[in-house]
Amino acid sequence: MIRGDGADYKLLKKWSADFDCDGYYSCEIGVREGGGSLVIMDQVKNNYLHIGVDPYGDINYKHFDNDEELKWKGYPPGKSPTYPDTMRDQMLIDFKPYIDGGKYHFANLTDTEFMNSEKYNNMKFSFVCLDGPHTTKAVMTEAIWFANRAAPHTRIIFDDWRYYKMQLIDECLTYFGFKLFDSGDNKVCLEKKDGN
Repeated sequence: MIRGDGADYKLLKKWSADFDCDGYYSCEIGVREGGGSLVIMDQVKNNYLHIGVDPYGDINYKHFDNDEELKWKGYPPGKSPTYPDTMRDQMLIDFKPYIDGGKYHFANLTDTEFMNSEKYNNMKFSFVCLDGPHTTKAVMTEAIWFANRAAPHTRIIFDDWRYYKMQLIDECLTYFGFKLFDSGDNKVCLEKKDGN
């Protein structure tokens, strides 16, 4: 069973339901077990391809701006969860019908490696979920990268927005034509509509 790791999946479903990608790409940064990508692929329409980005490999990374102040349930102080290659392998098994059907492409990369890869540099995205590192710097970098590659009608979902400076990111994206579309306790959706 493909699961998500957070709350507000009903909102992700609502925001992606029948969203017309108009032939552009959809993407999720931070796939984990695949719950978010599954919702997006099953709900949006007319997306060229969904790209899932996650390095796995039990990489230690800064999760939040204030990692040192947080304690993860079930982990000793100073330790946070990592995501093993076995999780990646299971996700790929679960997504085999989507891969075989030409609906899913997996980028086994960090967010930075993905954004620095020439392979993805000229793509346009219309539906994006940012659920990777949750530091202000990482999310801001991802948001600007996708804003520069946004289709005429684009939605960007921000996960766990209370852990970073979402107001700053929101303000920055206004310069790219994005406005608040909707929000929940854990997820926020910004939308850009050219011509409106």
